[in-house]
Amino acid sequence: MKHKNNNVIISIGSNLNGHMNTSKKILNIVFYYLGKQDLRVRKASRIYISKPFPSGLGPVFYNRVVMIKSNINPLEILNRLKRIERVFSKRSKVINSPRVLDLDILDYKGKVIDYKNYLNLPHPRMNNRDFILKPMYDICPNWINPSTGETIESLLYNYKKSNISVAKVI
Repeated sequence: MKHKNNNVIISIGSNLNGHMNTSKKILNIVFYYLGKQDLRVRKASRIYISKPFPSGLGPVFYNRVVMIKSNINPLEILNRLKRIERVFSKRSKVINSPRVLDLDILDYKGKVIDYKNYLNLPHPRMNNRDFILKPMYDICPNWINPSTGETIESLLYNYKKSNISVAKVI
């Protein structure tokens, strides 16, 4: 019998201090808010620091990846993540702009999901972001991209071959 995968992988990023705390501390404080939305963190990566992507301009980002176990559907999880982001600040409409809190679903139970430009999983741009790949490797070194069959190890190797690594553990 195949093991049922209830793991949901979420990225947490911050590069602006909020009314609640500094960007770095927000990466821990957000665990409380995730728990209040029935998204209790089971595993958390180390915290990584990186320059804003893709411009490299602006305050540095603090990033980490967490694993939760949940039977909540992916659209509802996304709604809950957006609710948590609003607690910390209003999100800018400008793509890749500085923000107090950015929460993204990276993987939902190893499934490929496409909800018409609203939610695509696994996260379609994660392969080009070492600030996602490195912390993801911390918590799930055996992860396989359900879209491509590539391992997280292979994705990291290919990233390092063709890009300058920007994410560093703090």
